[in-house]
Amino acid sequence: MRVSLGWLRELCPTDLSAAELGHRLTMAGLEVEAIVPLGEQFAGVVVAEVRGVRPHPRSPRLTIVTAWDGSGLHEVVCGAPNVPGAGGKILWARPGSRLPDGREIGQKEIQGQGSAGMICSEAELGIGEEAGGIVVLADEDAKSPAGTLAQDALGLRDTALEINVTPNRGDCLSHLGIAREVAALAGTPLRRPVVSLDPFISGGDVARLVHVSVEASQLCTRYSARYIHGLRIGPSPRWMRRRLEAVGMRSISNLVDVTNYVMLEVGQPLHAFDYDRLADGTIIVRRASEGEAITTLDGAERQLRSGDLLICDPRGPVALAGVMGGAGSEVQAGTSRVLLESACFDPISVRKTARRLGLHSESSHRFERGVDPNGVDFASMRASRLLCELAGGSVARGVVDVYPKPVVPVSVELRPGRASRLLGFECTPQEVARVLQAIELTVDEAPGSGRLRVTCPTFRRDLEREVDLIEEIVRLVGYERIPTTLPGTREAPRATGDILVERVQDALWGAGWTETISFGFTSPTRIADLRLPKGHPASSPLMLRNPLREEQSVMRTSLVPGLLAALARNLAVGVEDVRLFEVGNVFYPSGEALPREPRSLAGVVCGYRSGWLKPGQRVDFFDIKGVLERLSATLRVPVEFSPLRSEDGFLHPGVAASVLCNGSMLGVVGEVHPETRERFGIEPACFAFEVDLELVPPLQKPQFAPLPRFPSIVRDVSFLVGEVVSAQRVRQVILESRSPLLESFRVLEDYREPGKVPAGKKGMLWSMTYRASDRTLTDSEVDEVHEGMVSRLLSALGAERR
Repeated sequence: MRVSLGWLRELCPTDLSAAELGHRLTMAGLEVEAIVPLGEQFAGVVVAEVRGVRPHPRSPRLTIVTAWDGSGLHEVVCGAPNVPGAGGKILWARPGSRLPDGREIGQKEIQGQGSAGMICSEAELGIGEEAGGIVVLADEDAKSPAGTLAQDALGLRDTALEINVTPNRGDCLSHLGIAREVAALAGTPLRRPVVSLDPFISGGDVARLVHVSVEASQLCTRYSARYIHGLRIGPSPRWMRRRLEAVGMRSISNLVDVTNYVMLEVGQPLHAFDYDRLADGTIIVRRASEGEAITTLDGAERQLRSGDLLICDPRGPVALAGVMGGAGSEVQAGTSRVLLESACFDPISVRKTARRLGLHSESSHRFERGVDPNGVDFASMRASRLLCELAGGSVARGVVDVYPKPVVPVSVELRPGRASRLLGFECTPQEVARVLQAIELTVDEAPGSGRLRVTCPTFRRDLEREVDLIEEIVRLVGYERIPTTLPGTREAPRATGDILVERVQDALWGAGWTETISFGFTSPTRIADLRLPKGHPASSPLMLRNPLREEQSVMRTSLVPGLLAALARNLAVGVEDVRLFEVGNVFYPSGEALPREPRSLAGVVCGYRSGWLKPGQRVDFFDIKGVLERLSATLRVPVEFSPLRSEDGFLHPGVAASVLCNGSMLGVVGEVHPETRERFGIEPACFAFEVDLELVPPLQKPQFAPLPRFPSIVRDVSFLVGEVVSAQRVRQVILESRSPLLESFRVLEDYREPGKVPAGKKGMLWSMTYRASDRTLTDSEVDEVHEGMVSRLLSALGAERR
């Protein structure tokens, strides 16, 4: 919204500069986006008094004017037909002055006669559209002495504030609304416009001349009409035109300008109907019929719908309520009687009609944000008074006011103590009352309760709750009152599942993996690409009722499709070494209203191992298995791996395993099946795992042991065993016959070179560490325990010692 600073100071006298005022309004929530100086479009133009006029000797259409500018006499050649006689005041552009179009005025000769400067018209100065004659000062303007700058004589010096008014502050879409804010911020009084009609009442009672019927009371909560007669249409006085132009509105005529002026002044849109063009002086407010049409003021015929609100007379529509008037009832050159409308229309109805028809106007802009129903009559009286003052009219006695359900101000209870707690500084009842009363809220103290009863005027539709009032307090006293404090650092308790996820993330981040986040939605095709057997829980996803697109039409039952899709995108742009994981919920039908949502962990790896001075080898099954073993060690959750030979599923049979914990299956790990890779567009071999985190046993607290006091002894054992015997099986046998002196063991070698190892066999080398906690072991003790361990190992595995 554009606001004139001069107009604003008339309603609220303040010495604050435009910059300071802009800062205070911005800090109070009314952002001033720009401060625009006005009246600077030309320079060097002054008031001059005509001292003599004579015809040009060579041209009958030119006049030589002798003008006094307060410092000397100057002769100027002028071709305007309205040059005044001696004593008249004109606007003279001195030599060296600058006009809005960029011209610099000098001294020149016109048909043999020297001419100093130029006598200006409104169009040449950019202050109006009149170009057929020069500006002749009259009335108050003519009192300016010769030599006065034109800006000062015409009252052009002003400053415009461009204010971004938020949608909930419809009360600030007027100069009076902004002045109310300024008065509260600057501590100055608010001067309301004069609205008394007593000097202008004449004629009969309005009820005999005007009849109003509101048939759509839900969309029109109040409709008032006044009858003004004896009007003379003409141009508005210069002061009104200047103010309208200062805020970006074009002057039309005194009757139309008054309605626009009052709307900008108090925020209430009005409309003046030519009374003689209304049938029977009757107004009917009703909904439009489907297919009904109206020709609006812009000359366009508008097709209406049944939800549109119309202002009609008995013959048909005369205006679109709150949007635009109709061409059939507009004020014309011969208008002498008007019916002045001031009403309150439903914001939603006005917004729908204006947007559908593309008719956003200053009027609809205000109705869409809500006008004050209790301010309707105030605006009507203000406009009626101005019409009488500027157009010589009189007002019929009374007003037709249809207001069946008056809107009552909202009353809110406010606790100063709660305001203090929320804002962080003390808010005494006295300060709270002073601040709220400054914006015209009524504040009463409830005896003995320490609470305030605040009545919010109906022009403040945004004040409904206690927190709304607390926001008003801090907005007006200044946000700088809020003390700077650091937030508390007390850690909130975390769920066990969150701790598990954090440890999983830390372990995988530390292993060089990257976490991804994918959509919880996927497509049925992606689920089918996993090649899951019929009846598998993950093969029957939940369908969405209203999916955005087919690719996101089901809830995901696995994290693997999202990771494989991410891998495919990386490979497509040349990123070969990829290690991705995701922690997230998957969704299974539960047979109840809500699905089952277990938390899952999945990962995918592709590319090469890290190399030293040369590329490393390609990753394989043991790389991804090692990651799960690292996770197992980090979480202190023992896991085992069992071969998975099924032909169904997204893993390659023979290069896949089940992940077990205490005999229960947690998930799967292995090479992604070639068919699945092909469906995702992945060419190189890749490996994946998926684990159900809901099945992971509760995390155990770490157990600490003292550092060993006695040395250890290491023994190795090498043997030939069937090539189908896994290291997991060897580990299991060792654990089953483990001696208390065996501290740890690990595999060092898995040897299968053809020609050096019998067919169907492989060589394995294991290292075993022995230690006692209370003494230093002797070689003989260790040999006895070790040989017993080896004997049991060879027997259980059918192995041959090397």
